[in-house]
Amino acid sequence: MEDPLLTMIVLAFTYQWGDWRHWKQYYPTILFWALGNLIYLFLTINKPLWKFTTHLPASLADILMTLVIFPCVILLLLPYFPNNIVKKILYIGVWTFFFSFIEWYALQIKHFAHYNGWNFTYSIIFNIGMFTLLHIHYKDPRWAWIISLATGTFIMIYFKIPL
Repeated sequence: MEDPLLTMIVLAFTYQWGDWRHWKQYYPTILFWALGNLIYLFLTINKPLWKFTTHLPASLADILMTLVIFPCVILLLLPYFPNNIVKKILYIGVWTFFFSFIEWYALQIKHFAHYNGWNFTYSIIFNIGMFTLLHIHYKDPRWAWIISLATGTFIMIYFKIPL
């Protein structure tokens, strides 16, 4: 999933269409996503659900995702989020499709792998939830933290991730 080409493409899109002017208003949501990823990496270190398997060391791929890809995605995602509920659903669907397609392709070329019962269907569901949650966080972080705690607890129990 993570390689220099993907990073360059995301950076190019973000350079062209990202809302760099208002980055400060998106910064809390960037940190929320980064912290969520770091918590995932910490809690699943001995029993991951998914992992990068590129030629890059996994830790470097995780750092690129957290510090480059995630902020870029936020700068592309949040500024264009529609207000109409139908358009919101379609918008989340488009982002879910892109992220899921990238993951599917990475799985095909062996740059990404699923473990411990996780599969591509779970990734699609996760992506829908993730993009919804990022928007919720941007609007009202309290709800996002409550939903994250509940979802994270469910995932830990369902997939038998030890603490």
